[in-house]
Amino acid sequence: MYKNTNTNNTSNTNCVSIIVIGAGLIGPRHAEHVVNRPNTSLFAIVDHSAKGPSVAQRFQVPLYKDLNELFEYCDKYNVKYPDAAIIATPNHTHVPLGLHLASKGIHLLVEKPLSPNAQDSKTLIEFCKEKNVKLLIGHHRRFNPYIITCKENLPKLGQVVAVQGTWTLCKPDSYFEEKPWRSSQTLGGGALLINLIHDLDNLQYLFGPVEKVYAELLMKQRAQRGSDVNAAVDEGAVLTLRFANGICGTFLCSDNVVSPFSFESGTGENPTIPFNDEVAGFYRIFGSHGTLSVPDFKLYHQHNQPVRSWLNPVEEHQVKMAFEVQKEIEVEEQDDVVMFGIATPDNSPNTKEDNLFSHHSHVSSEKPKPFDLQVDHFVNLILGKETEVKCSGEDALRALLCIEAVGKSIETGLPQVVPSIDDIEMNMELFT
Repeated sequence: MYKNTNTNNTSNTNCVSIIVIGAGLIGPRHAEHVVNRPNTSLFAIVDHSAKGPSVAQRFQVPLYKDLNELFEYCDKYNVKYPDAAIIATPNHTHVPLGLHLASKGIHLLVEKPLSPNAQDSKTLIEFCKEKNVKLLIGHHRRFNPYIITCKENLPKLGQVVAVQGTWTLCKPDSYFEEKPWRSSQTLGGGALLINLIHDLDNLQYLFGPVEKVYAELLMKQRAQRGSDVNAAVDEGAVLTLRFANGICGTFLCSDNVVSPFSFESGTGENPTIPFNDEVAGFYRIFGSHGTLSVPDFKLYHQHNQPVRSWLNPVEEHQVKMAFEVQKEIEVEEQDDVVMFGIATPDNSPNTKEDNLFSHHSHVSSEKPKPFDLQVDHFVNLILGKETEVKCSGEDALRALLCIEAVGKSIETGLPQVVPSIDDIEMNMELFT
């Protein structure tokens, strides 16, 4: 542990002190934004791995091996607890850490998935409500300009009828060797829980809750070629989906094929995965007035034709990104436009006239970073500048319930109805 020389990191009520738990891939990215913001301070790094010391030294903050050590230090030296925590640790640790932090009144940004199972997730959600703790889940793609642009342009499609999605790439064996939990289904490993859950959250964010799912596992190639990693977890699946509003869809997920058709490749979101700016159609959204392809944002329509018909040509229009221009074309038949009742959330760092967010003033020429916008939103929630959580515990639980329904469909060979979050009970054993 490095000595904490700060006696009170939040003497300024407009400054939020934050700890980052986890020094792996994601934690340092969060920490970097926290230290660069004008109204946040990085209180400490909490990590027991070999990476912890170098990350703490990089940001010149204290390092604690666990929460007990941090709280003992604060109590001993009368140091105010941090206001908030970002949990970027293995999936199975999210809820125990979250419960410990929430018991101290510390607000939480928890990386997805909230936990490997629905009952534990429900427990943390309800406990945070009881303790009046803000809970934001790190489905950061809700803040991605590609998703923002997609959602803003849905009205141009009229009544959305169907969606087709793909997430396909190839993870090397080193990915699993680096973090053994990634090869354990009980600890939250596998392509479905690590990767598919992102896209299911995207789709539910765009179209509302999924009510029924059917899934078939893909063949396991790693086991066939004799690899001893990832033998216990899935390599992906093919899904059919039915949403509560009647939209139907298909989705292909695989982490062991050579392909550029993934969110990361098509958007450049993950700096470790090469950006392919020619990728088209990892999402295709079909509507009564047109079809939208993402991430290339080709809008196919017949707005200038006297009647929508296969006898008339389909026109192509290039939709610009949301941070470049707000509206490009309007659907002529406004009465037929369906909004689904899902409001596009305010992207507060880009709309608030606040000097605190001047570091986003250049978004017209550069894509905003989803992780940064997510932390901005988290801080806004804590300071009371925003009240509606853009990815709540309930949102994350719905995505997890979809994944669990996928698993049950694979086990039974039958379609599964996705349970309501109201039907999920808390796991009281977590408090014993």
